[in-house]
Amino acid sequence: MKMRGLYVHIPFCRSKCGYCDFPSEAGREADIGAYLDALTAEAARYDGLAGSFSTLYVGGGTPSLLSPDQFGRLLGVLESLTGPLAGLRESTFEANPESLDEEKAVLLKKAGVGRVSLGLQATQDRLLKQLGRLAMREDFLRAYRTLRAAGFDNLSADLMCGLPGQSEAEFAESLDWLLGLAPEHVSLYALEVHEGTPFHSASVAEAPDAAAAMYEAAAARLKAAGLERYEISNFARAGRESLHNLNYWEQGEYLGLGPGAASYLDGERRANAPALNGYLEAAGAGLPPPEQYREKLQGRAKNAELVMLGLRKTAGIELPEDIFIEFRPELDRLLEAGLIETRGRQVRIREDRLYVANAVFREFV
Repeated sequence: MKMRGLYVHIPFCRSKCGYCDFPSEAGREADIGAYLDALTAEAARYDGLAGSFSTLYVGGGTPSLLSPDQFGRLLGVLESLTGPLAGLRESTFEANPESLDEEKAVLLKKAGVGRVSLGLQATQDRLLKQLGRLAMREDFLRAYRTLRAAGFDNLSADLMCGLPGQSEAEFAESLDWLLGLAPEHVSLYALEVHEGTPFHSASVAEAPDAAAAMYEAAAARLKAAGLERYEISNFARAGRESLHNLNYWEQGEYLGLGPGAASYLDGERRANAPALNGYLEAAGAGLPPPEQYREKLQGRAKNAELVMLGLRKTAGIELPEDIFIEFRPELDRLLEAGLIETRGRQVRIREDRLYVANAVFREFV
């Protein structure tokens, strides 16, 4: 079944985490009202797509930073394009523990949100402080229990490995503690230090070897706990895979609203520029958001992206015959290197090579 996703970006945070390279700004809560006005104006430009969305993802930033009244305004923007959220195949709302309380959890549930992604990252408070996180382990536990009490039966948690000073024992402790809460979904990320982040400015070093060891140990532990890896960084109980993200990896269509948000419609990729000020100024002048890029994917470039996205999934991708033939030289090289396996035209990265997936993707760039 063809799907179309809607992503809405909330670019506000109370503080910026050291590793974060997403478009978000701290200390700008006073601009949330103006931002919701601008978001309303951008959504109105796509009223022709109203009712065509199967999934919704509200990300950030920190969407849970919004007040209950502001969330009510945001809900109006969302429903102008999606209709009642309960009618979607999936709706996800990102939250940080320090800004999620009982009132907001109940509001989300009543609004029809079915899935919440909650940031944990680690369970050692000293590591969380190094990351610049505001929520400590007990804050996460409180927020998690609050969501369960509100009736949420589909919760995802983010966990990180390869952190500065993090031992394998500490990572295992974090993972086991999280699994004790029985989340339906876990996203596992190795620390990456990107240019422009606080960690990059502070010359924080990545630890790829340590992260790889932690990652492979975690994959086995998660599987034993009933969460199967269905994508490089994502694990879920049966039927709890993120449909919104699966649509990305299957080269489905999606619309992104907000600064830095990307869209893929009618074979064309584009993204809004990430600056919040530019987004607000354009809306104030009655103009569309400034763009970061726009490109029409076609031919070999479109086919190469289809292969790369499909190979992110652990099940891989069954390639149409013409695309399989087009990329046969690349596939043969990857087979010889022991990085992929094939069955007919079904191609997948070997499970024990998923951590070095970038070596596979480079063949299709």
